[in-house]
Amino acid sequence: MKKSLGKRVLKWTLWSLLALVVLILVGVTIVIHFIFTPAKLTPLVEKTAKEYLNAEVHFGNIELTFFSTFPDFGIQLDDASVISGTFRDSTANSEPTMQDSLMNIKSCLLTINPIVYLTKNRIVVKDFVLEQPEIYAYVDSAGVPNWDILRIAADTTTVDTTMADTTTFDSGIRLRNVRIRNGRLVFDDRNTRLYTRLTGINLGVDGYLGKRRSRLKLDFSTENVLFWQEGQLLVNRLAFGIETGMKINRDSLLYTLEKAVVDVNGIRFGAGGTLRGDTVNHTLLVNLKYGIHIPTLKTLLDLVPDTILHKTENVEVRGDVLCQGEIKGIYGQQNIPLLTSEFRIKDGFIAYPGMPSKIDTLNVDLFALIDLQKEQESYVNLRNFCMKGGGIDIDMAGDAERLLTAPTLKAEVKALVNFEELTKIFPLADGITCRGTLNTSLKTDVLVEDVRNADYGKLRIGGWCQMKDVNIFIPKDSIVMNVKSAGLVFAANRKNTKSVQGTDLLNGVVGYSGLDIHVRNKVRLLMDTTYLALRTSPLKDTSVVASMGANLHLGRMVFIVRDTLLVGLKQANAKASLLPSKRNKKVPQINAELQVDSLRLRAMGNRLNFAKAEVQVEAVRSKRNTKIWLPTGYVDFTGLRAYTPYFPVRMRMPGTRLRFDRNEIQLDSAVLHLGRSDLRLTGNVTNLAKSFFKKEELKAQLLVTSDRIDCNQLMRAMERGTAYMEKVKAGFRDTISTEVDDMDEVPVVSDTTVLEGSNCLFVVPPGIDFTFQTDIKKVLFGKLQMDSIHGEVVMRNQCIQLSDLELRSSAANMSTTALYRATDTTKAYAGFALQMHDIRIDSLVGLIPSLDTLFPMLRSFEGLVDFHIAADSWLDSAMNIDLPTLRAAAYLDGRDLVLMDGETFAEISKMLMFKNKKRNMIDSISVDLMVKDGTIEIFPFLVEIDRYKAAVGGQHNIDMTFKYHISILKSPLPFRAGVDISGNLDKMKFRITKAKYKDLFIPSRKAKVDSTQLNLRQRMRTILKEGKG
Repeated sequence: MKKSLGKRVLKWTLWSLLALVVLILVGVTIVIHFIFTPAKLTPLVEKTAKEYLNAEVHFGNIELTFFSTFPDFGIQLDDASVISGTFRDSTANSEPTMQDSLMNIKSCLLTINPIVYLTKNRIVVKDFVLEQPEIYAYVDSAGVPNWDILRIAADTTTVDTTMADTTTFDSGIRLRNVRIRNGRLVFDDRNTRLYTRLTGINLGVDGYLGKRRSRLKLDFSTENVLFWQEGQLLVNRLAFGIETGMKINRDSLLYTLEKAVVDVNGIRFGAGGTLRGDTVNHTLLVNLKYGIHIPTLKTLLDLVPDTILHKTENVEVRGDVLCQGEIKGIYGQQNIPLLTSEFRIKDGFIAYPGMPSKIDTLNVDLFALIDLQKEQESYVNLRNFCMKGGGIDIDMAGDAERLLTAPTLKAEVKALVNFEELTKIFPLADGITCRGTLNTSLKTDVLVEDVRNADYGKLRIGGWCQMKDVNIFIPKDSIVMNVKSAGLVFAANRKNTKSVQGTDLLNGVVGYSGLDIHVRNKVRLLMDTTYLALRTSPLKDTSVVASMGANLHLGRMVFIVRDTLLVGLKQANAKASLLPSKRNKKVPQINAELQVDSLRLRAMGNRLNFAKAEVQVEAVRSKRNTKIWLPTGYVDFTGLRAYTPYFPVRMRMPGTRLRFDRNEIQLDSAVLHLGRSDLRLTGNVTNLAKSFFKKEELKAQLLVTSDRIDCNQLMRAMERGTAYMEKVKAGFRDTISTEVDDMDEVPVVSDTTVLEGSNCLFVVPPGIDFTFQTDIKKVLFGKLQMDSIHGEVVMRNQCIQLSDLELRSSAANMSTTALYRATDTTKAYAGFALQMHDIRIDSLVGLIPSLDTLFPMLRSFEGLVDFHIAADSWLDSAMNIDLPTLRAAAYLDGRDLVLMDGETFAEISKMLMFKNKKRNMIDSISVDLMVKDGTIEIFPFLVEIDRYKAAVGGQHNIDMTFKYHISILKSPLPFRAGVDISGNLDKMKFRITKAKYKDLFIPSRKAKVDSTQLNLRQRMRTILKEGKG
């Protein structure tokens, strides 16, 4: 009985627990999915945040989680942003600036364990993960930060006292998975003029936060650190990371780093120390020490990559190594800690087993001090570097003084190195060979400001350096370097009583011969004898730029970058001088003259050859930006030949001078041959700098004269160039194949006199605004040859426009205005207005084949006509007219036209009882028509033949169906009649009707045609101006 009772109690207990769990789950489901839904929770949190924060807080979505994070409760936030209100006027509707954008977060997940809190009064944060946070921490010049956004209520004391009395939480917070992934931080302090940017931030925090004491484990890394101070870039491309334990004492605000490991660009060293907060002054007292633990010199040798030096355990090494530093001082408003670093090697000795030579002496003593607050001068002092033994004797000492104010580099180097002896001291990786000698003795005292100001004549460099028969081969990286001989000699600081400063300035010679460099079978450089001679004139005024001259000789050179670039040079000589500018003696000016003998350049499929070239340049620094030079000068060259697959014709310029400055190139009768065409160019090309550096339009105003232009070849070249451009976009990669090296043998478009084969659109290049005034003697277009062409050609907004172009051909005299626009190879817009006088009908149809569609009856006539037309249409990829988009208006007037079909005329003349049955001639014809929406509207026109006068009008459709009416106005018949003709050419229907046209002169028809032509011209002008079709 008792056993049965126990079972029932257990059963009811389990059922009760199950029911309780179910009720809890149901309650949680209702709360999450019906009460605190994202649509209700998101605006509630935003409203609450606005009450406590002086900021605009926005969330894309806020969602409570339980089942996805079971058994933990969580909250998921997406697309969060915080816009600070610290610097914004709350009374004005001002737009937020960059300084106001405090934080953006892609997503955030926070989960806690409620059971631990309920049972043990402890908070356990299972997850706190921030994905891609971006923080912009800004401090203005008064020291006010944009993150100071917490609103302080007037009754803060009362609220805090009440909460202190009612709260029961008196335990700690356990952190298990606090993570920041791929973050970005910008710290912009205008108060101390510091700017820091960290990208690729990753942070991991685990540990325990107690009421008075805490212990944390931190893992922080960033892919790149950028650091500016007072407009100077001090740090960039620095990868930084730290792993450390941290103790926190809240009573004393003491933070202690334990066993910290710091990683800087792959170099790891240890760190430790304390940070103490000062809540009164809002500062932080920093006392950190760092260093690399190097027990022996062998540890340092092990850092050398295996690809250079074999590692061995039997190496005999002696010497003490020290590498340490401190960061000490106060960090806060107007305060930055002091950084010191020290590196020493004392009494070093290296001897590898089995090697015939050894390093007998190795001593290094380096100390650095950096004070970003500039209370004392920052410097790096290389007190001593000494290495001796086995054909190596190097002594070096130097200082980098006043690093943050006026950097000055002072150094003294004496070295004798036998590269072959290196292989007898160190067990280099397999295959590495070194030969040759280096002997040098140099002394420098260089002010970095002189280098920045290009005042090179004031550089104090003295001594000499010589390399002879140097050969270095590294097989694993496929690097080969051979130098037959190289040397430099500098002289400065020698006494000279004629100069104001009492010493000579920089003079010297640098040169080498027999240079041969290979890198991974991708890059090769071959150079013959090359030298540079420098000389500086004595100064009469030490405040001005020192006058300096140089002579440069480049011997035969070949430079190859695998199969993409080849540069060949026979020889070049240059003279240059650096001197004070005329407008300001403290600003440098460069004068240079360069003479090149036989230059050859090949880049991918492009080629450029010079027989001879001469360049003269004068350059002065810009007043606004010292990094910008303003050049002027000219280029003289003879025998220029070029080729590019983007315009595959041979280009030649026999002899030309181009004058230039930073913004303009001036041409004076520059002759250019493009295949069978020739051009003589006079004018200027402007906006050079802005077009190259700011992607603005390149502009030109040019007078073009020519003896002959072959449009067939040039249009085919544009087509081929456009097709090649599409291949490149699709991934095609050209090479500099040496199979065809002669420019005369490269494949070009055919020199045919007729444009044959299928057509395709050519794309007008973007970013150009060219205007050409033309004077051309002869132009070949299709089978038509034209001469005496005068007018304006404009290339703008990817359009080509011909404006009032006058030309003459064997067929007729013509004037035209036309426009062509194509931004890709799928479609193009074309419009034109053309007037031709006394042109043969067969020539007219040959020039404009589409007239056969507009005037089907033209096939039956021959003779001279006057023809005016204005039309526009879209073209497909094969340059065919898209007929539904065609709009046109035209006149055609002719007299004494011959009906070409004699048999047909004989039958008609017999049937209609012509007086002259042998004269198959139409006395006159005048046709006006319009094309719109795929329909040709032919206005009534008069036809006179023999004793008959008739008016013809109607509609002709693009599908070749038609509907015409013919009114007989004069005939031998005693009455007037009309004929309706409909159908198509294969099946026509005739119907006798009344004459519709009694008065041919309809006033509205001319006005409609003239209006249409005017509208088409206006449309072409709009497309050219705005670039919209």
